[in-house]
Amino acid sequence: MPQQSSFPAARRLRAGRLAAVAATAALVAAGVAAPAAEAASQGRTELPSGIPQGGSGTLADTGAAPGNWGMSLRVYLAGKDPVGMVKAAQRVADPSGHDYAHYLTPAQFDQRYGTTAAQTAKVSDWLSGFGMHVTGANAHYLTVTATVDQVQQAFATSMHAYAWRSGQPPQLLRPASAVSVPAALGHDISTVLGLDDDKPVIPYTPGTAAPAGAAAPQAPAPRTTAPRAAARQSAAATPPCSQWWGQSSSPIPAVNGRTSAIDAVCGYTPQQLRDAYGVTNSQYTGKGRTVAVVLDGALPTMEADADKFFAAHGVPGFAPGQYSENFGPNFAASCRGNSDAPEEPLDVETLHIAAPDAKVVYVGADCDMTGGYGGGSLAFLDAHTRIVDQHLADVVTDSFPTREDGDSPATVAAWDQVFQQGALEGIGFDYSSGDYGDGASGEDAGSPRNVAFPASDQWATSVGGTTLEIGKNGQVTGELGWGNNAAQIDPQGTGYLTPPPGQFFMGSGGGRSNLVNEPWYQKNVVPPALATDGGTGPARRVQPDIAADGDRATGWLIGFTTPGGAYHEEVGAGTSGSSPLIAALEADAAQAAGHALGFANPLIYKLHHTPAIRDIVPAPAGQEPWAVTFLPKWDDPTAFNSYLTQFDQDGSLKTAPGYDEVTGVGSATADFVRSFARH
Repeated sequence: MPQQSSFPAARRLRAGRLAAVAATAALVAAGVAAPAAEAASQGRTELPSGIPQGGSGTLADTGAAPGNWGMSLRVYLAGKDPVGMVKAAQRVADPSGHDYAHYLTPAQFDQRYGTTAAQTAKVSDWLSGFGMHVTGANAHYLTVTATVDQVQQAFATSMHAYAWRSGQPPQLLRPASAVSVPAALGHDISTVLGLDDDKPVIPYTPGTAAPAGAAAPQAPAPRTTAPRAAARQSAAATPPCSQWWGQSSSPIPAVNGRTSAIDAVCGYTPQQLRDAYGVTNSQYTGKGRTVAVVLDGALPTMEADADKFFAAHGVPGFAPGQYSENFGPNFAASCRGNSDAPEEPLDVETLHIAAPDAKVVYVGADCDMTGGYGGGSLAFLDAHTRIVDQHLADVVTDSFPTREDGDSPATVAAWDQVFQQGALEGIGFDYSSGDYGDGASGEDAGSPRNVAFPASDQWATSVGGTTLEIGKNGQVTGELGWGNNAAQIDPQGTGYLTPPPGQFFMGSGGGRSNLVNEPWYQKNVVPPALATDGGTGPARRVQPDIAADGDRATGWLIGFTTPGGAYHEEVGAGTSGSSPLIAALEADAAQAAGHALGFANPLIYKLHHTPAIRDIVPAPAGQEPWAVTFLPKWDDPTAFNSYLTQFDQDGSLKTAPGYDEVTGVGSATADFVRSFARH
């Protein structure tokens, strides 16, 4: 067996105590539930667990994994001063502190906190000493291929093999015990991805290069990506609808004395959204700021489609050079036709609606790069890393959340490093909170309550959804937390296939994290009952942080060309739309403030109970609005089913005065951007 350290035992033990203090401090500051930081008797430092938050669940444990099975790892490097980096990131984001908005360039960040060549060589030599193959290295991590035996020896853990179901062959790996490194390396290694290996495992002979199948991660287990489901509406379906909230109504089968209900909106125009959020008459339009959209794939017609859409609605499209695209080195040509429509036009066009003078950069995640490494897609993680390394934007919006139970503390640690670098460089990250309430409803009915990651990361801004009522003249006439119950009306229009109020349909995601501790900015704002799950557990991160329009019944128009199809317009919505709305308003606010907002949560929570934020409260009992809504039929998109939809019904999540799990501190108002001119 290779030696685990070349350091004398006494020195390793002393280094272990020092590394334990640093590791524990970093984990606590980062908001991750800290493990026992040191196995003192062995002089080792424990790393964040690689076991997904949901554990092994119903997986069948087939016992110890064969030692010659191949594994692919990313060993993340801690950099020069990981504890100091966390503290500095907090200071630069604190609007009441002296260091607020004193940002670093990527070069300055690398100089102060980046990985050294000595660290890279030290960790690489240690891994190679076990017979592992270091296949690549960059400023953040080493890529490694290894056998199960080599991993167990190096990280002092036991790897078990799992099957999806009892009786099936094993295809997954999980560490069955804590993961650690020699204390002498505790300052150099921050986390390891790939120990929760959701891919077919391939045996190979130790001492040789791993086969391609073992080195390249395969597609992870299916995971919920709910936020995208709310965006679609068939362009051919033309049911009755209103041009503004409450303009028209339709008859319904009688229920509780009601014989009619208002029609859902046809889709707000860019001008209506600009009016509602105070953009129309504002001098702050995002000028001088850049917003990034991160998605996989790419529409080859995106800029042309956006310009066509805006021209059709009488507002300017993108100026030359205002829209750009940035793709990674592994972005395949096939990704150009593998677009995530309508998500991409929803994000890109929404940004231009609410920040008409901001630059927009579409950052493409490598769509051919599959794999999980703990739930969060490596392709998306790499795209975010590219943003901070090259400072591609001032604020980022993304809508790829996965269920948090598929992620591990090791995953959180890797994302935290990117987010903290972004905070120090003045880059903020906004994520949709999800479209299925507490994650235990809708398509996940019967599942435990579950929130979305990376929206649940304490260094990200989680954006929830509202039902935004825009009146005839562009003014906001009302706003509720987004959550819908829907009862389908029969084809004859004489009754209901499901009795009203029907079943939960969709709503703003939110709730308590089981993975991330309560961040400093939520203390004294989030009710303890929410943070501790009614006093049954430790205080954790709760999402969302802020909200914007997201209800499909109050959605807005977007236009795009489906690859191989024709240009058309449809209604976009969901928290996938709420997130770019907030990101765009933050770009406007950055112009007003005279500097990038960076990580905005501390400032957002300070704006609580000011005109910048509308506190969203429940509708009076018995007065929740109803509307007739429509969805295209699955088997015939030119036809539609009709529903009686009740609003302000987000499953177990409830709006309330002050902070709540549906809208966070509340929704952005027309005063949101103007308020930043005073900070």
